[in-house]
Amino acid sequence: MHGLVSRIAVGVFGLMTVAMILLALFDDRGALALRERRNHRDSLKAEVTSIEGQNNAYRKEIEDFRHDADTIEKRAREKLKLVKPDEIVIQLPEPATPPKEETPAKQ
Repeated sequence: MHGLVSRIAVGVFGLMTVAMILLALFDDRGALALRERRNHRDSLKAEVTSIEGQNNAYRKEIEDFRHDADTIEKRAREKLKLVKPDEIVIQLPEPATPPKEETPAKQ
C-alpha cells in the first residue's frame, strides 16, 4: 500500500510539474510572452532613436532657416523657382518617355 501511494504521489507531482512548466512558458505572462514584449520594446527603442535623429535634423534645418541666408536662398531657388533680377534662366524640356509597345494578343 505504501508503494502505491508513493507512486501516485510521484505521478501527481510529475503532472503538476509539467503543468507549471507549460504555464510558465505559454501563459500571458510566461517566458514566450516576455520575449515577445522585449522584442517589441527593442523595436520601439530603435524607432524612438530614429525619430530623435530626424527631430535633431529638423531642429538644425529650422535654425539654418532662422539664421543662415544661404539656406533660405537655396530653398527659395529649389522649391519656389525664384531667381535674382540679373540672372538668366534656361529651362530644358522634360525628357519624353517612349511609348510602351503593345504586344499583339495571341489567339
